[in-house]
Amino acid sequence: MKHMKLHALLAVLCVALFWNANAQQEAVLIKIDSLIALNEFVNAQEVIKAEMDNPKNSLLGHLIYPLGKIEFLQNPETDFEKALDLYDRIDSRKLKDPIAYEANLRMGILYIDQGTPSKAQKYLREANSLAKELGDIQKMVESEFHLSELGLKMGDFGLLIAHTDNALDLIQKNDSENFPLAPRIYNYKGALMYFNTKPDSANYYFTKAINALDSTVNDPEQTDYLPGTIYGNWFLVKQSSGNFDDAMRFTLKSINHYNAFLNKTNNHPLTEKVHGNLIISYRNLGSLYSDLGEKEKAKRIAMLGYNHAKKHFLKNTIQYFGAALMVGESLLYNNDLDKAETYLEEAKISLNSINGENYSYKANLYGVLGDLAFQKGNYQEAMHYYQSTLQAYKNSNGQGFSQNEVYTNINLAKSYSNLNKFSEGIRTINTTLAKVISVYGEDSYLANEVQIAKVKIFFDQKDYEGAIGLSNQILDSYKKQPFNNVISEEFFSPNQLRLLLYLTKAQYEMDTVKTVESLGKITDIIQNAIQRIERKKSLITNDSDINVLLENSRELFDFGKKVYRKMFDITGDKKYLEKIIDLHESSIYHRIRTRLNLTENKLTPESIREEEELLRMKINSFFDSTEETQFDVEDWKASLLEWEDYLAKIKTEYPQYYELKYSTVLTPLGDLQQNIDDSSTAVRYLFIENRLVAFILTKDRMEMVPLPSDLCLDCITTLSDYRINSSETFECFSLLYQSLWEPIQNRIETENIIIFPDQELFNLNFELLTSEKINSYQELATKSLLGKHNISYNYSLLLLDDNRKTLNFKDDFIAYAPTFDEGMKRAYEMAINDSIDIDKTYLTLLPQPFSAAIAKRFSERFGGRSFLNQQASKSIFTKTANEHKIIHISTHAESNNVNPELSRLVFAKNISDSTLINDNYLYTYEIYNQNLNSNLAILTACETGLPSYQPGEGMISLAHAFNYAGSKSILTSLWQIDEQSSAEILDSFYGYLENGLPKDEALRNAKLDYLNQAEGRTIHPQYWAGLILMGDTLPIKLSPSVNYYWYLGIGLLLVLAVFLIIRKRKTSGLS
Repeated sequence: MKHMKLHALLAVLCVALFWNANAQQEAVLIKIDSLIALNEFVNAQEVIKAEMDNPKNSLLGHLIYPLGKIEFLQNPETDFEKALDLYDRIDSRKLKDPIAYEANLRMGILYIDQGTPSKAQKYLREANSLAKELGDIQKMVESEFHLSELGLKMGDFGLLIAHTDNALDLIQKNDSENFPLAPRIYNYKGALMYFNTKPDSANYYFTKAINALDSTVNDPEQTDYLPGTIYGNWFLVKQSSGNFDDAMRFTLKSINHYNAFLNKTNNHPLTEKVHGNLIISYRNLGSLYSDLGEKEKAKRIAMLGYNHAKKHFLKNTIQYFGAALMVGESLLYNNDLDKAETYLEEAKISLNSINGENYSYKANLYGVLGDLAFQKGNYQEAMHYYQSTLQAYKNSNGQGFSQNEVYTNINLAKSYSNLNKFSEGIRTINTTLAKVISVYGEDSYLANEVQIAKVKIFFDQKDYEGAIGLSNQILDSYKKQPFNNVISEEFFSPNQLRLLLYLTKAQYEMDTVKTVESLGKITDIIQNAIQRIERKKSLITNDSDINVLLENSRELFDFGKKVYRKMFDITGDKKYLEKIIDLHESSIYHRIRTRLNLTENKLTPESIREEEELLRMKINSFFDSTEETQFDVEDWKASLLEWEDYLAKIKTEYPQYYELKYSTVLTPLGDLQQNIDDSSTAVRYLFIENRLVAFILTKDRMEMVPLPSDLCLDCITTLSDYRINSSETFECFSLLYQSLWEPIQNRIETENIIIFPDQELFNLNFELLTSEKINSYQELATKSLLGKHNISYNYSLLLLDDNRKTLNFKDDFIAYAPTFDEGMKRAYEMAINDSIDIDKTYLTLLPQPFSAAIAKRFSERFGGRSFLNQQASKSIFTKTANEHKIIHISTHAESNNVNPELSRLVFAKNISDSTLINDNYLYTYEIYNQNLNSNLAILTACETGLPSYQPGEGMISLAHAFNYAGSKSILTSLWQIDEQSSAEILDSFYGYLENGLPKDEALRNAKLDYLNQAEGRTIHPQYWAGLILMGDTLPIKLSPSVNYYWYLGIGLLLVLAVFLIIRKRKTSGLS
């Protein structure tokens, strides 16, 4: 979907205060303007009043604008009472003279500046009528221009076109005169040519606009405002023709000019226009970065524009509407659909509050709502929105055929295809393509965009031959494109990747024989696509954008697994099994794998990595929203240049590091099997398309076992649901065993098992599987996998440590347990100054009374520290948690499946600091930036291990983040478990750890202990079975504190004393 790049609004133009004024009048207006710029409104009003006292003053009409401007600056929602009073005085004369003309023109401009263009219409029409009656060519051109601006503001392209053409016609017929408005009118005409898909004519008029600027006048309007506006509109032409270098250069130029204008002026008549145009330029810049795959950067730029709109515009203005829409789009393309919907609703409310039909703006909104419905899979709804979009464009400009409409037709055709309405889709695409080719040419960027949609329809309707032919044709056309640099070429990369995927899939379906040779040709194309992904990865600075890149490439990796599976079936050659695992492991968990690899392999000096981190941080935080909503373009360009220089340096001086960090996507497993302990078996479950297989790996053996297709996914949730009757739960234990374990049980020869789940299987604790249907939960101790194996879990085979050793941290134990009792909640309520800021969710958290007791007991036992209740704050955690053998956290957590970076742990409110009182949530993205080095992190929080990126897959869960931050292993919960049960299991678990058992065996024994003593409902798996171990299983060498030995010694002495006393008494009795 391409709406982010398409809905850019035409930049708005205005007039200075003193056009059509003589030298003496101009001096007065300059004085007024200067006072307004200095915020000396009272003095300015006194000058205006003095001029108004002369009823014959020819300046009266001009005075309406500064009078209304002061009212607007003092209250943006003003009714312009004083300006209208003056207007009524002038109008009451019933004279059709230049004063009346200026009065109507200035009143109209005031309403346009306020963002209420519907109120401007009658004044501007009257001004135009007066100009014609006066026969003044300059006034006629001026009034025609402002009527065209009115058309733009009201989304009425017919009005915009008609009056722009009228103004242009007057200029051409009077070519001997100098028209100050000529650059603005040429700019509008260039923009109209763009919207009517006439790029050559658009380039012609934009060039005329730039050449018409008066370079001899040192005025911010001439030196900054007008160039910024022209380049801002010209950007659209460059972008739609695929000239992304010029597009980037022009949008940065426009931002630079707008910033310069705002720095040089204050309360200028053009100030509101410049603020609005700056927001549009932010939108343009964000669209370019979105196309480059840097979605996070695009989102931050959008938020910058949104905050700028909030700062300078009312909610019932086009500028505010455009900014809210921009953020909604950016969130939509970041897959944060819920938040996107919130901002799109805000945009909708804003647009509905603006008078007028606003057809073009409605089209913008409908288009993005269509994209939202499409991403949700609601294709019928998306189809209706796209049809409404096209109708709104038609109502706005019946004669036009803009790039916006091209993409809307593309999206409509895709919706038809997904609804199996293939003939409607092909008809829509062919009609659109014919129009695009007639304007841009057959090999143009826009024509290829339309053709790619046609490839999709061919593929969807199983016309594989058509899909292959058209894919090759488009790929060949890209080879003919001249690219100035790598970045310019990468704008086309997403399209090429999509085509390569269609090409390989279509070739696979067309291949009825499927030999190793024919399949090998398909895998060659897949390798080509992977190389393109690697090249794109090297240009991205943000980890989350790299993850999005890999997630968007998942379909390619999954298809590759299917092809290699077929090659294995044909040959039985295990090298194809390795290829399957290579693809699977390389497509997931990229961020943690990269960090761990780089931690283990000191490929660069520390100083180089520090330089890199500083440069990355500088770029990634450059657009972070603060009170300042503008940025320095030169600083931004310098930061990018620094980054390019750094990459060039490490590519030359540290090629291995560069390859691993910035290029490699596909990581061969190599000797990975050697990393598996002799006493362990690794079981990697993975889906190849919708078929589940299990890979069995030991140090010297690798096998792939196809699993039954009747896997009961509903049973996974049944196991942890206390409300379901026992018989059904017992049946599920057995059914899952038959599907997931029975086919591989004879291949398992070790007691220790490392399970690598996939998709929904991340929600399953395999320990509960039973070889037969049991009759009681007590039988789990003997008839389940828990009774037979020490089971641990991991994310990726690539994370298996090839140098397994327990890191020896100085401190044994640290614990955090905010119990969320009523006292803490009351203290928080009392500390909040404004009830609007109160965190109501915090007040509803369930108390956790057992958590404090176990944290305190074991911190004493292991000579560690515990932070309980109010002390268990986020700030204390981040300062103290690093470098401990065990980090114990007992709190609540919230898992965000839509945006995993926003999953969070809940700590105590910091009531001692009013500025940070609500900063008690530790988000996943923050954990990634922490150092939490430890042998084991205990996360006994509600839902901390639940999948949070894709349903059924904990790719970026809180546990994953702790692993990334330095914790070798994590004990976490797959579902909400009972607090008291958790405390009992942990009590026993710590005891076994203290005795030197490996972590997986310690947890297994602790659970068996619990099963042997639990009674009633607490024996149900919901209460205890959610606890699992992820990562390293090595034992931890714990040292009981001196105090613990002292207490133990005293206890033994007391026991001995009692024994001696009893013995003495017995001896005396015998005597």
